[in-house]
Order: sequence, then C-alpha cells, then structure tokens
Amino acid sequence: MDDNERITLRLEKENLELIDAFLKENKSYDSRSQLVRDAVQSFIQGLRGEGNTVSIRVPKYYLDLIDRLVTDGYFLSREHAIVRSIEEWFTRERVKEIQDHRQEIDKTTGKVVSVSNGAKDGVIPP
Repeated sequence: MDDNERITLRLEKENLELIDAFLKENKSYDSRSQLVRDAVQSFIQGLRGEGNTVSIRVPKYYLDLIDRLVTDGYFLSREHAIVRSIEEWFTRERVKEIQDHRQEIDKTTGKVVSVSNGAKDGVIPP
C-alpha cells in the first residue's frame, strides 16, 4: 500500500527553470518532487510558526565554502555544517561569558533582565 498520493501541479515556465537551476546547483535533491515536498512543508511550517527552522541569508562566499566542504565529505549537508558551526560557537564558556556580561550590564543600568542560555534545567547541551 502506497501512502503517497499523486497530484498534478502547473507551474509557469520561469518557476520550472528556477527549480531546475536550483537542482543543478544543489545535489542534495534528487528530483523536482523531492524539492517541492520539502519546500511546501517548510513554507507551511514557517507560516504556522512550527518546527525548528530558521531562514537566514548566507553570503555567497560562505555558502560556496560550505558546499565545497559538503562535497569533500567534511559535512553531510549544508544544514549539518551550519548546525555544527553553531554548536562550536556556543560553548559553555562563551555562554557563561555572555551571561556574565548581561549581569554586568544589568548592574550598571539597574535593570533586571533574565538571560536564557537555551539550557533545560540549567544544563547546557554538549
């Protein structure tokens, strides 16, 4: 039994050319269908505020570098490269430094502002 249902979708020539150009540049998608499925899911989750996705614009130089590193096998995907970069930047020491800085600012300004380090129960993930 197939859980997938086939639909017909009409797109303007310009959109098909855009999709095909994207697929040619991004080997992480095998087909138009795979790209469209992911795009629809991301779009709906974004509108609903669901999921754990963030859209960012990455300068072309860095994106090219990430793509080269993915191609060379250092990372599994663009997402993997970016998540690893974030994990490496937000070390326990850096988060503590940010918290300490915020507390100093609060003392200076007389404001009490809570700082979240994203940790659950005070434990920062490795």
